[in-house]
Amino acid sequence: MKLDNPVVPKGRDRCKDRPGYIPTLIGLGLVLAAGSASASFQTFSGGLSEEAAWRSAVGTFALESFESYPDGTAIQSLPALGIRFDELAGGGYPQAYVFGTTPYGPTHLGNFPNGINWVNQWNDIVVYPLPGATLTALAYWNGDGQADTLVARAYDSSDNLLGTIGAFHDTFAGFISSVPVAKMVFDGITGDGWNHLDGLQTSAVSGQGGAVPEPPTVLMLLSGALGLACYRCKYVRL
Repeated sequence: MKLDNPVVPKGRDRCKDRPGYIPTLIGLGLVLAAGSASASFQTFSGGLSEEAAWRSAVGTFALESFESYPDGTAIQSLPALGIRFDELAGGGYPQAYVFGTTPYGPTHLGNFPNGINWVNQWNDIVVYPLPGATLTALAYWNGDGQADTLVARAYDSSDNLLGTIGAFHDTFAGFISSVPVAKMVFDGITGDGWNHLDGLQTSAVSGQGGAVPEPPTVLMLLSGALGLACYRCKYVRL
């Protein structure tokens, strides 16, 4: 006795809507391509004109001149800038330090809360975004009188290096990253090891939340979803 064949796709109709794969693959491919193509780390360095160019490119930013802090005040966070500081390797937190004049006054942020001694010499200043803040741009002036460059390195959430900037003494440096920054490290191996910066500026504002996909990326995602919705196979009994 011949058994009925089970329900299987008919030869010529098998996955007749297979072209639905096309927009799906195109959409997903474009999303991946856009992600890699859009990643960038733009740097600025120099004087007031470069600072103005950075500000123009960033749009919205917050500034801390440290002039409202008494000399020697330890600073653990700057909520208006959406950032906090890690404890220094030698103990304590970066402190307000009166040294000399930059475009933002004589009070700077130094890496030696224990005074000018060996305890904090060569210590890095490490910065993290506050919870709910997204850091994509940062800038500063090197207020140190040493004839050296204060280098800052930006890392993503996987601790991959995104880029490096550096400000020679009494000059400006800044960056804009298309990838959110999870950690900034101001290199303590600079000059005599007791370093200080001024005019710290960021685009990270508390409560800003995570990054929002750009409109082209959203459209690509919708394209991929549409392809999935359109895909279906019709099965018939032989």
